[in-house]
Amino acid sequence: MSQAENKTGSYLGLKLFAAALLATALLFAWSSSNYRISDQTQDTWIDDTGHLHVLGITIGRTTLRDAEISLKSRSDIALYIYPEEHAEAGLRLEAFFPSIADHSKVILELVADDQILKQIETRATLPHLYPNAVARMNVHPEDLPQIQQMIVKNLILIPSINISPEMLQNRFGAASTILPGDEDTTYYFFPEIGLKATLNDKDVTRLQFSNPLSVQ
Repeated sequence: MSQAENKTGSYLGLKLFAAALLATALLFAWSSSNYRISDQTQDTWIDDTGHLHVLGITIGRTTLRDAEISLKSRSDIALYIYPEEHAEAGLRLEAFFPSIADHSKVILELVADDQILKQIETRATLPHLYPNAVARMNVHPEDLPQIQQMIVKNLILIPSINISPEMLQNRFGAASTILPGDEDTTYYFFPEIGLKATLNDKDVTRLQFSNPLSVQ
């Protein structure tokens, strides 16, 4: 390889690295004011109709296919069966993005009524049971086109780093409600922006974004 080719390769590598750093900065450069500004240059905000925009996705409007385009990644789609004792018992259709930006993870729950979920369940693979009693089923390929057009109901962001309570407050303001959970888990609720944050020093941080109650 010539010296000129080496320089070109190095320059391209630096550009890609800079782009990755910018994406990471945008992903986490949140402040409480972001949610009150209807400016599409903001990473996270609420529009005039009360719909939440986060990571380029409009909760309650964006389809899964458009979400994949925004996140620049294909998703792993599966049907989950949550047991009766679970807080979210029943069938849920989820799309998992294993790595975006700085290796953060995203989970999208999709809007689908019980009848559609039951139809998808009849064609899905046999369930794989997790230790927490939640079962996962891979959907049949013939259901994928329909699922790709389903609307995003909520978004769960799992950052690549744990978020402290101080970091949470700096980015989202003061939580309306703080509740203790099991095993050193604490829940922080921000109903005006539809955010529920789950913090645990021994586990990953989970930021669940949904539309505020006014548009649900």
